[in-house]
Amino acid sequence: MRNPIRPEHGDYKSGRNGQVILFSGRGPWNDQTMRIGSRQMSQFIAELDYTQPWAQISCVFGESLMPPSTFDAFVKHTNIRKQIGLSELAIVIKDTDIHLTIEAQLSQAYTQCEVTHRFYATIEDAIDAIHPHYKCDVEELHQFFQNNNFASQPDS
Repeated sequence: MRNPIRPEHGDYKSGRNGQVILFSGRGPWNDQTMRIGSRQMSQFIAELDYTQPWAQISCVFGESLMPPSTFDAFVKHTNIRKQIGLSELAIVIKDTDIHLTIEAQLSQAYTQCEVTHRFYATIEDAIDAIHPHYKCDVEELHQFFQNNNFASQPDS
């Protein structure tokens, strides 16, 4: 539940497993959330072995959209991740009636930053696509997304 005195919009959790950055969250997002979330994610990115390839798996729930100023910050941070070695992104969009709109906005950002990205129907499909190519523990990936499920209904 959102704290009414917290200026952030959206709830999220970031993590790292081996050479994979993990993100799970429910939007919509605002500038404050982007600033705090980017700082939090940068701590996990700093723990990566930059001599090895790394990827990200993101699962977004609900109306995970960004207003223009937040989108601009998102592009800026995505460019930084690309410059320090982000080689692939797997994205799952769940629990929303605006799937195509969210996919279009994310695709626009990732294409602008020239980040290889793909959308998957399930978190299992995203993990199956990423884990053979990047050092990580598959069970721990599943556990992260199971523990950080932002669906409005538990079975979503």
